[in-house]
Amino acid sequence: MDEILKDVYTWSVYSEEKKLNFNGHFIASQHPLFGNVVIDPPQASDSDLEQMESLGFVQHIIITNRDHIRWSEEFQKKFRAEIQINTNDIPRNTMVSDCNFNHGDMIAGFLQAVVIPDNKSPGETALFWADRKILFLGDALIGKPPGTVTLLPEEKYDDILKAKAGIRILQNLDFKHLLLGDGDSILRKGKEVVSQYFN
Repeated sequence: MDEILKDVYTWSVYSEEKKLNFNGHFIASQHPLFGNVVIDPPQASDSDLEQMESLGFVQHIIITNRDHIRWSEEFQKKFRAEIQINTNDIPRNTMVSDCNFNHGDMIAGFLQAVVIPDNKSPGETALFWADRKILFLGDALIGKPPGTVTLLPEEKYDDILKAKAGIRILQNLDFKHLLLGDGDSILRKGKEVVSQYFN
């Protein structure tokens, strides 16, 4: 894992099919009542897992949408961590989701859940860290090509125009760092990049 912002680490798995990185994020504990957090974890290497252990293991696994479960079950088994996903995106499989969330909920004491309407799945959720002006996104926008953002292919949505309109909810958030589940994250001027997408 690489520390890309203070207390925020990332690791990636390259998808040959999509031609971009699937990114996971690890956040060291930010609240005395909560532990370390991972977001949308792809497969992790042994050295990544060892690094997480050295930082205090993983207590919370947050999933931004039903297609980003990725390696969550493996993390849950290894660390006995709690899985959290939006109530509207709970999968119909054997995964145990311990503490689900809805729009506006605070997660792990510092992340605000912001549901993005009319997107690929009904529970697509951005995670907003207001104090640090950091925004985590799952599939709402992808970082491709580097330094820009775009939607997923049109066939992924019921209505591409509604999906694009739904993403405008992000314009209400004061963020600088845009950390993406797919593609290249934008560590500076993240909101400006998102605003340019809509111009």
